[in-house]
Amino acid sequence: MSELGYFLLGISFCSFIILTVIVIIHKRFRIMMIDLCEGEARANFWTLAVEAWFFIYSVSAALHWRPDGTAERQFFLASICQIKEGLNGMSNSIIMFSVGLLAFVFLRKFRGRDNELLEKEKV
Repeated sequence: MSELGYFLLGISFCSFIILTVIVIIHKRFRIMMIDLCEGEARANFWTLAVEAWFFIYSVSAALHWRPDGTAERQFFLASICQIKEGLNGMSNSIIMFSVGLLAFVFLRKFRGRDNELLEKEKV
């Protein structure tokens, strides 16, 4: 197989894994976003935006390796490294989103407490 073949195989395999993960988590993720966004229209937007971000960030990490004329026997190992970079990118994007989501949930929780305290003071 040529350099380009290994490169495309790595991108294809990485994309397939990422899309499989997105399909598996989509239903539960959408339910969570509906609860957090307090509406289905906004939840649909943010679900699609985050899933697209997962995919694009992961594939861009997989594009780190490009064919550069290495020896034939090293193509396979290079494509494995390419897939590893893509999966690391997917993990990083999920971690970044989780941290942002936790910050949002904590801010929302404390904002709700402020409103409750203001209402108690008025009474």
